Amino acid sequence: MKKTFVILLTLLLITTLFGCKAENDEDQGLGLPNPMHESTSDEILKELGITFHIPDNAGDTKYYIIDSQDGPRTAQAEFTLDDIKYIYRIRPSAEFEDISGAYYDWDNVKEAEISYCSGEVRYNEGKEGICLWYDVVPGLMYSLFTVKGASEDTLITAADTLYVPAQDAP
Repeated sequence: MKKTFVILLTLLLITTLFGCKAENDEDQGLGLPNPMHESTSDEILKELGITFHIPDNAGDTKYYIIDSQDGPRTAQAEFTLDDIKYIYRIRPSAEFEDISGAYYDWDNVKEAEISYCSGEVRYNEGKEGICLWYDVVPGLMYSLFTVKGASEDTLITAADTLYVPAQDAP
């Protein structure tokens, strides 16, 4: 009797752990919805009032809107420039904050200026890095992230290339 009970219990456990399969794709991934939605630059401008100024020679450009439960939505552009992949985010904000989503132990953290905006660069030389800056006039926070080739100069130069003050944007 004990042996039969142990076998039945084992089979029940195996069935519970491995036997449940979703009937369709909608049943998979139950839980939190994905806050990141593929978009276009036109949709981002229409929905968020944010314009990206990605250089014409950038490749593999993709746009996203990231929903937030505790604040405004974030616009994101991913692209490759000079063989380096970047993730560029812009979000309305009342103050300077890190919107990059890049949580590393940084070897270097330095103050920076992008145009007339106060900012900061954080990087591990030749590897990953972010440039963060805040435009007080429209209340927009910016971040530019890369996983390779980071230095103070490359991050600031790339940010200066991308940044057009919101009040000057067409």
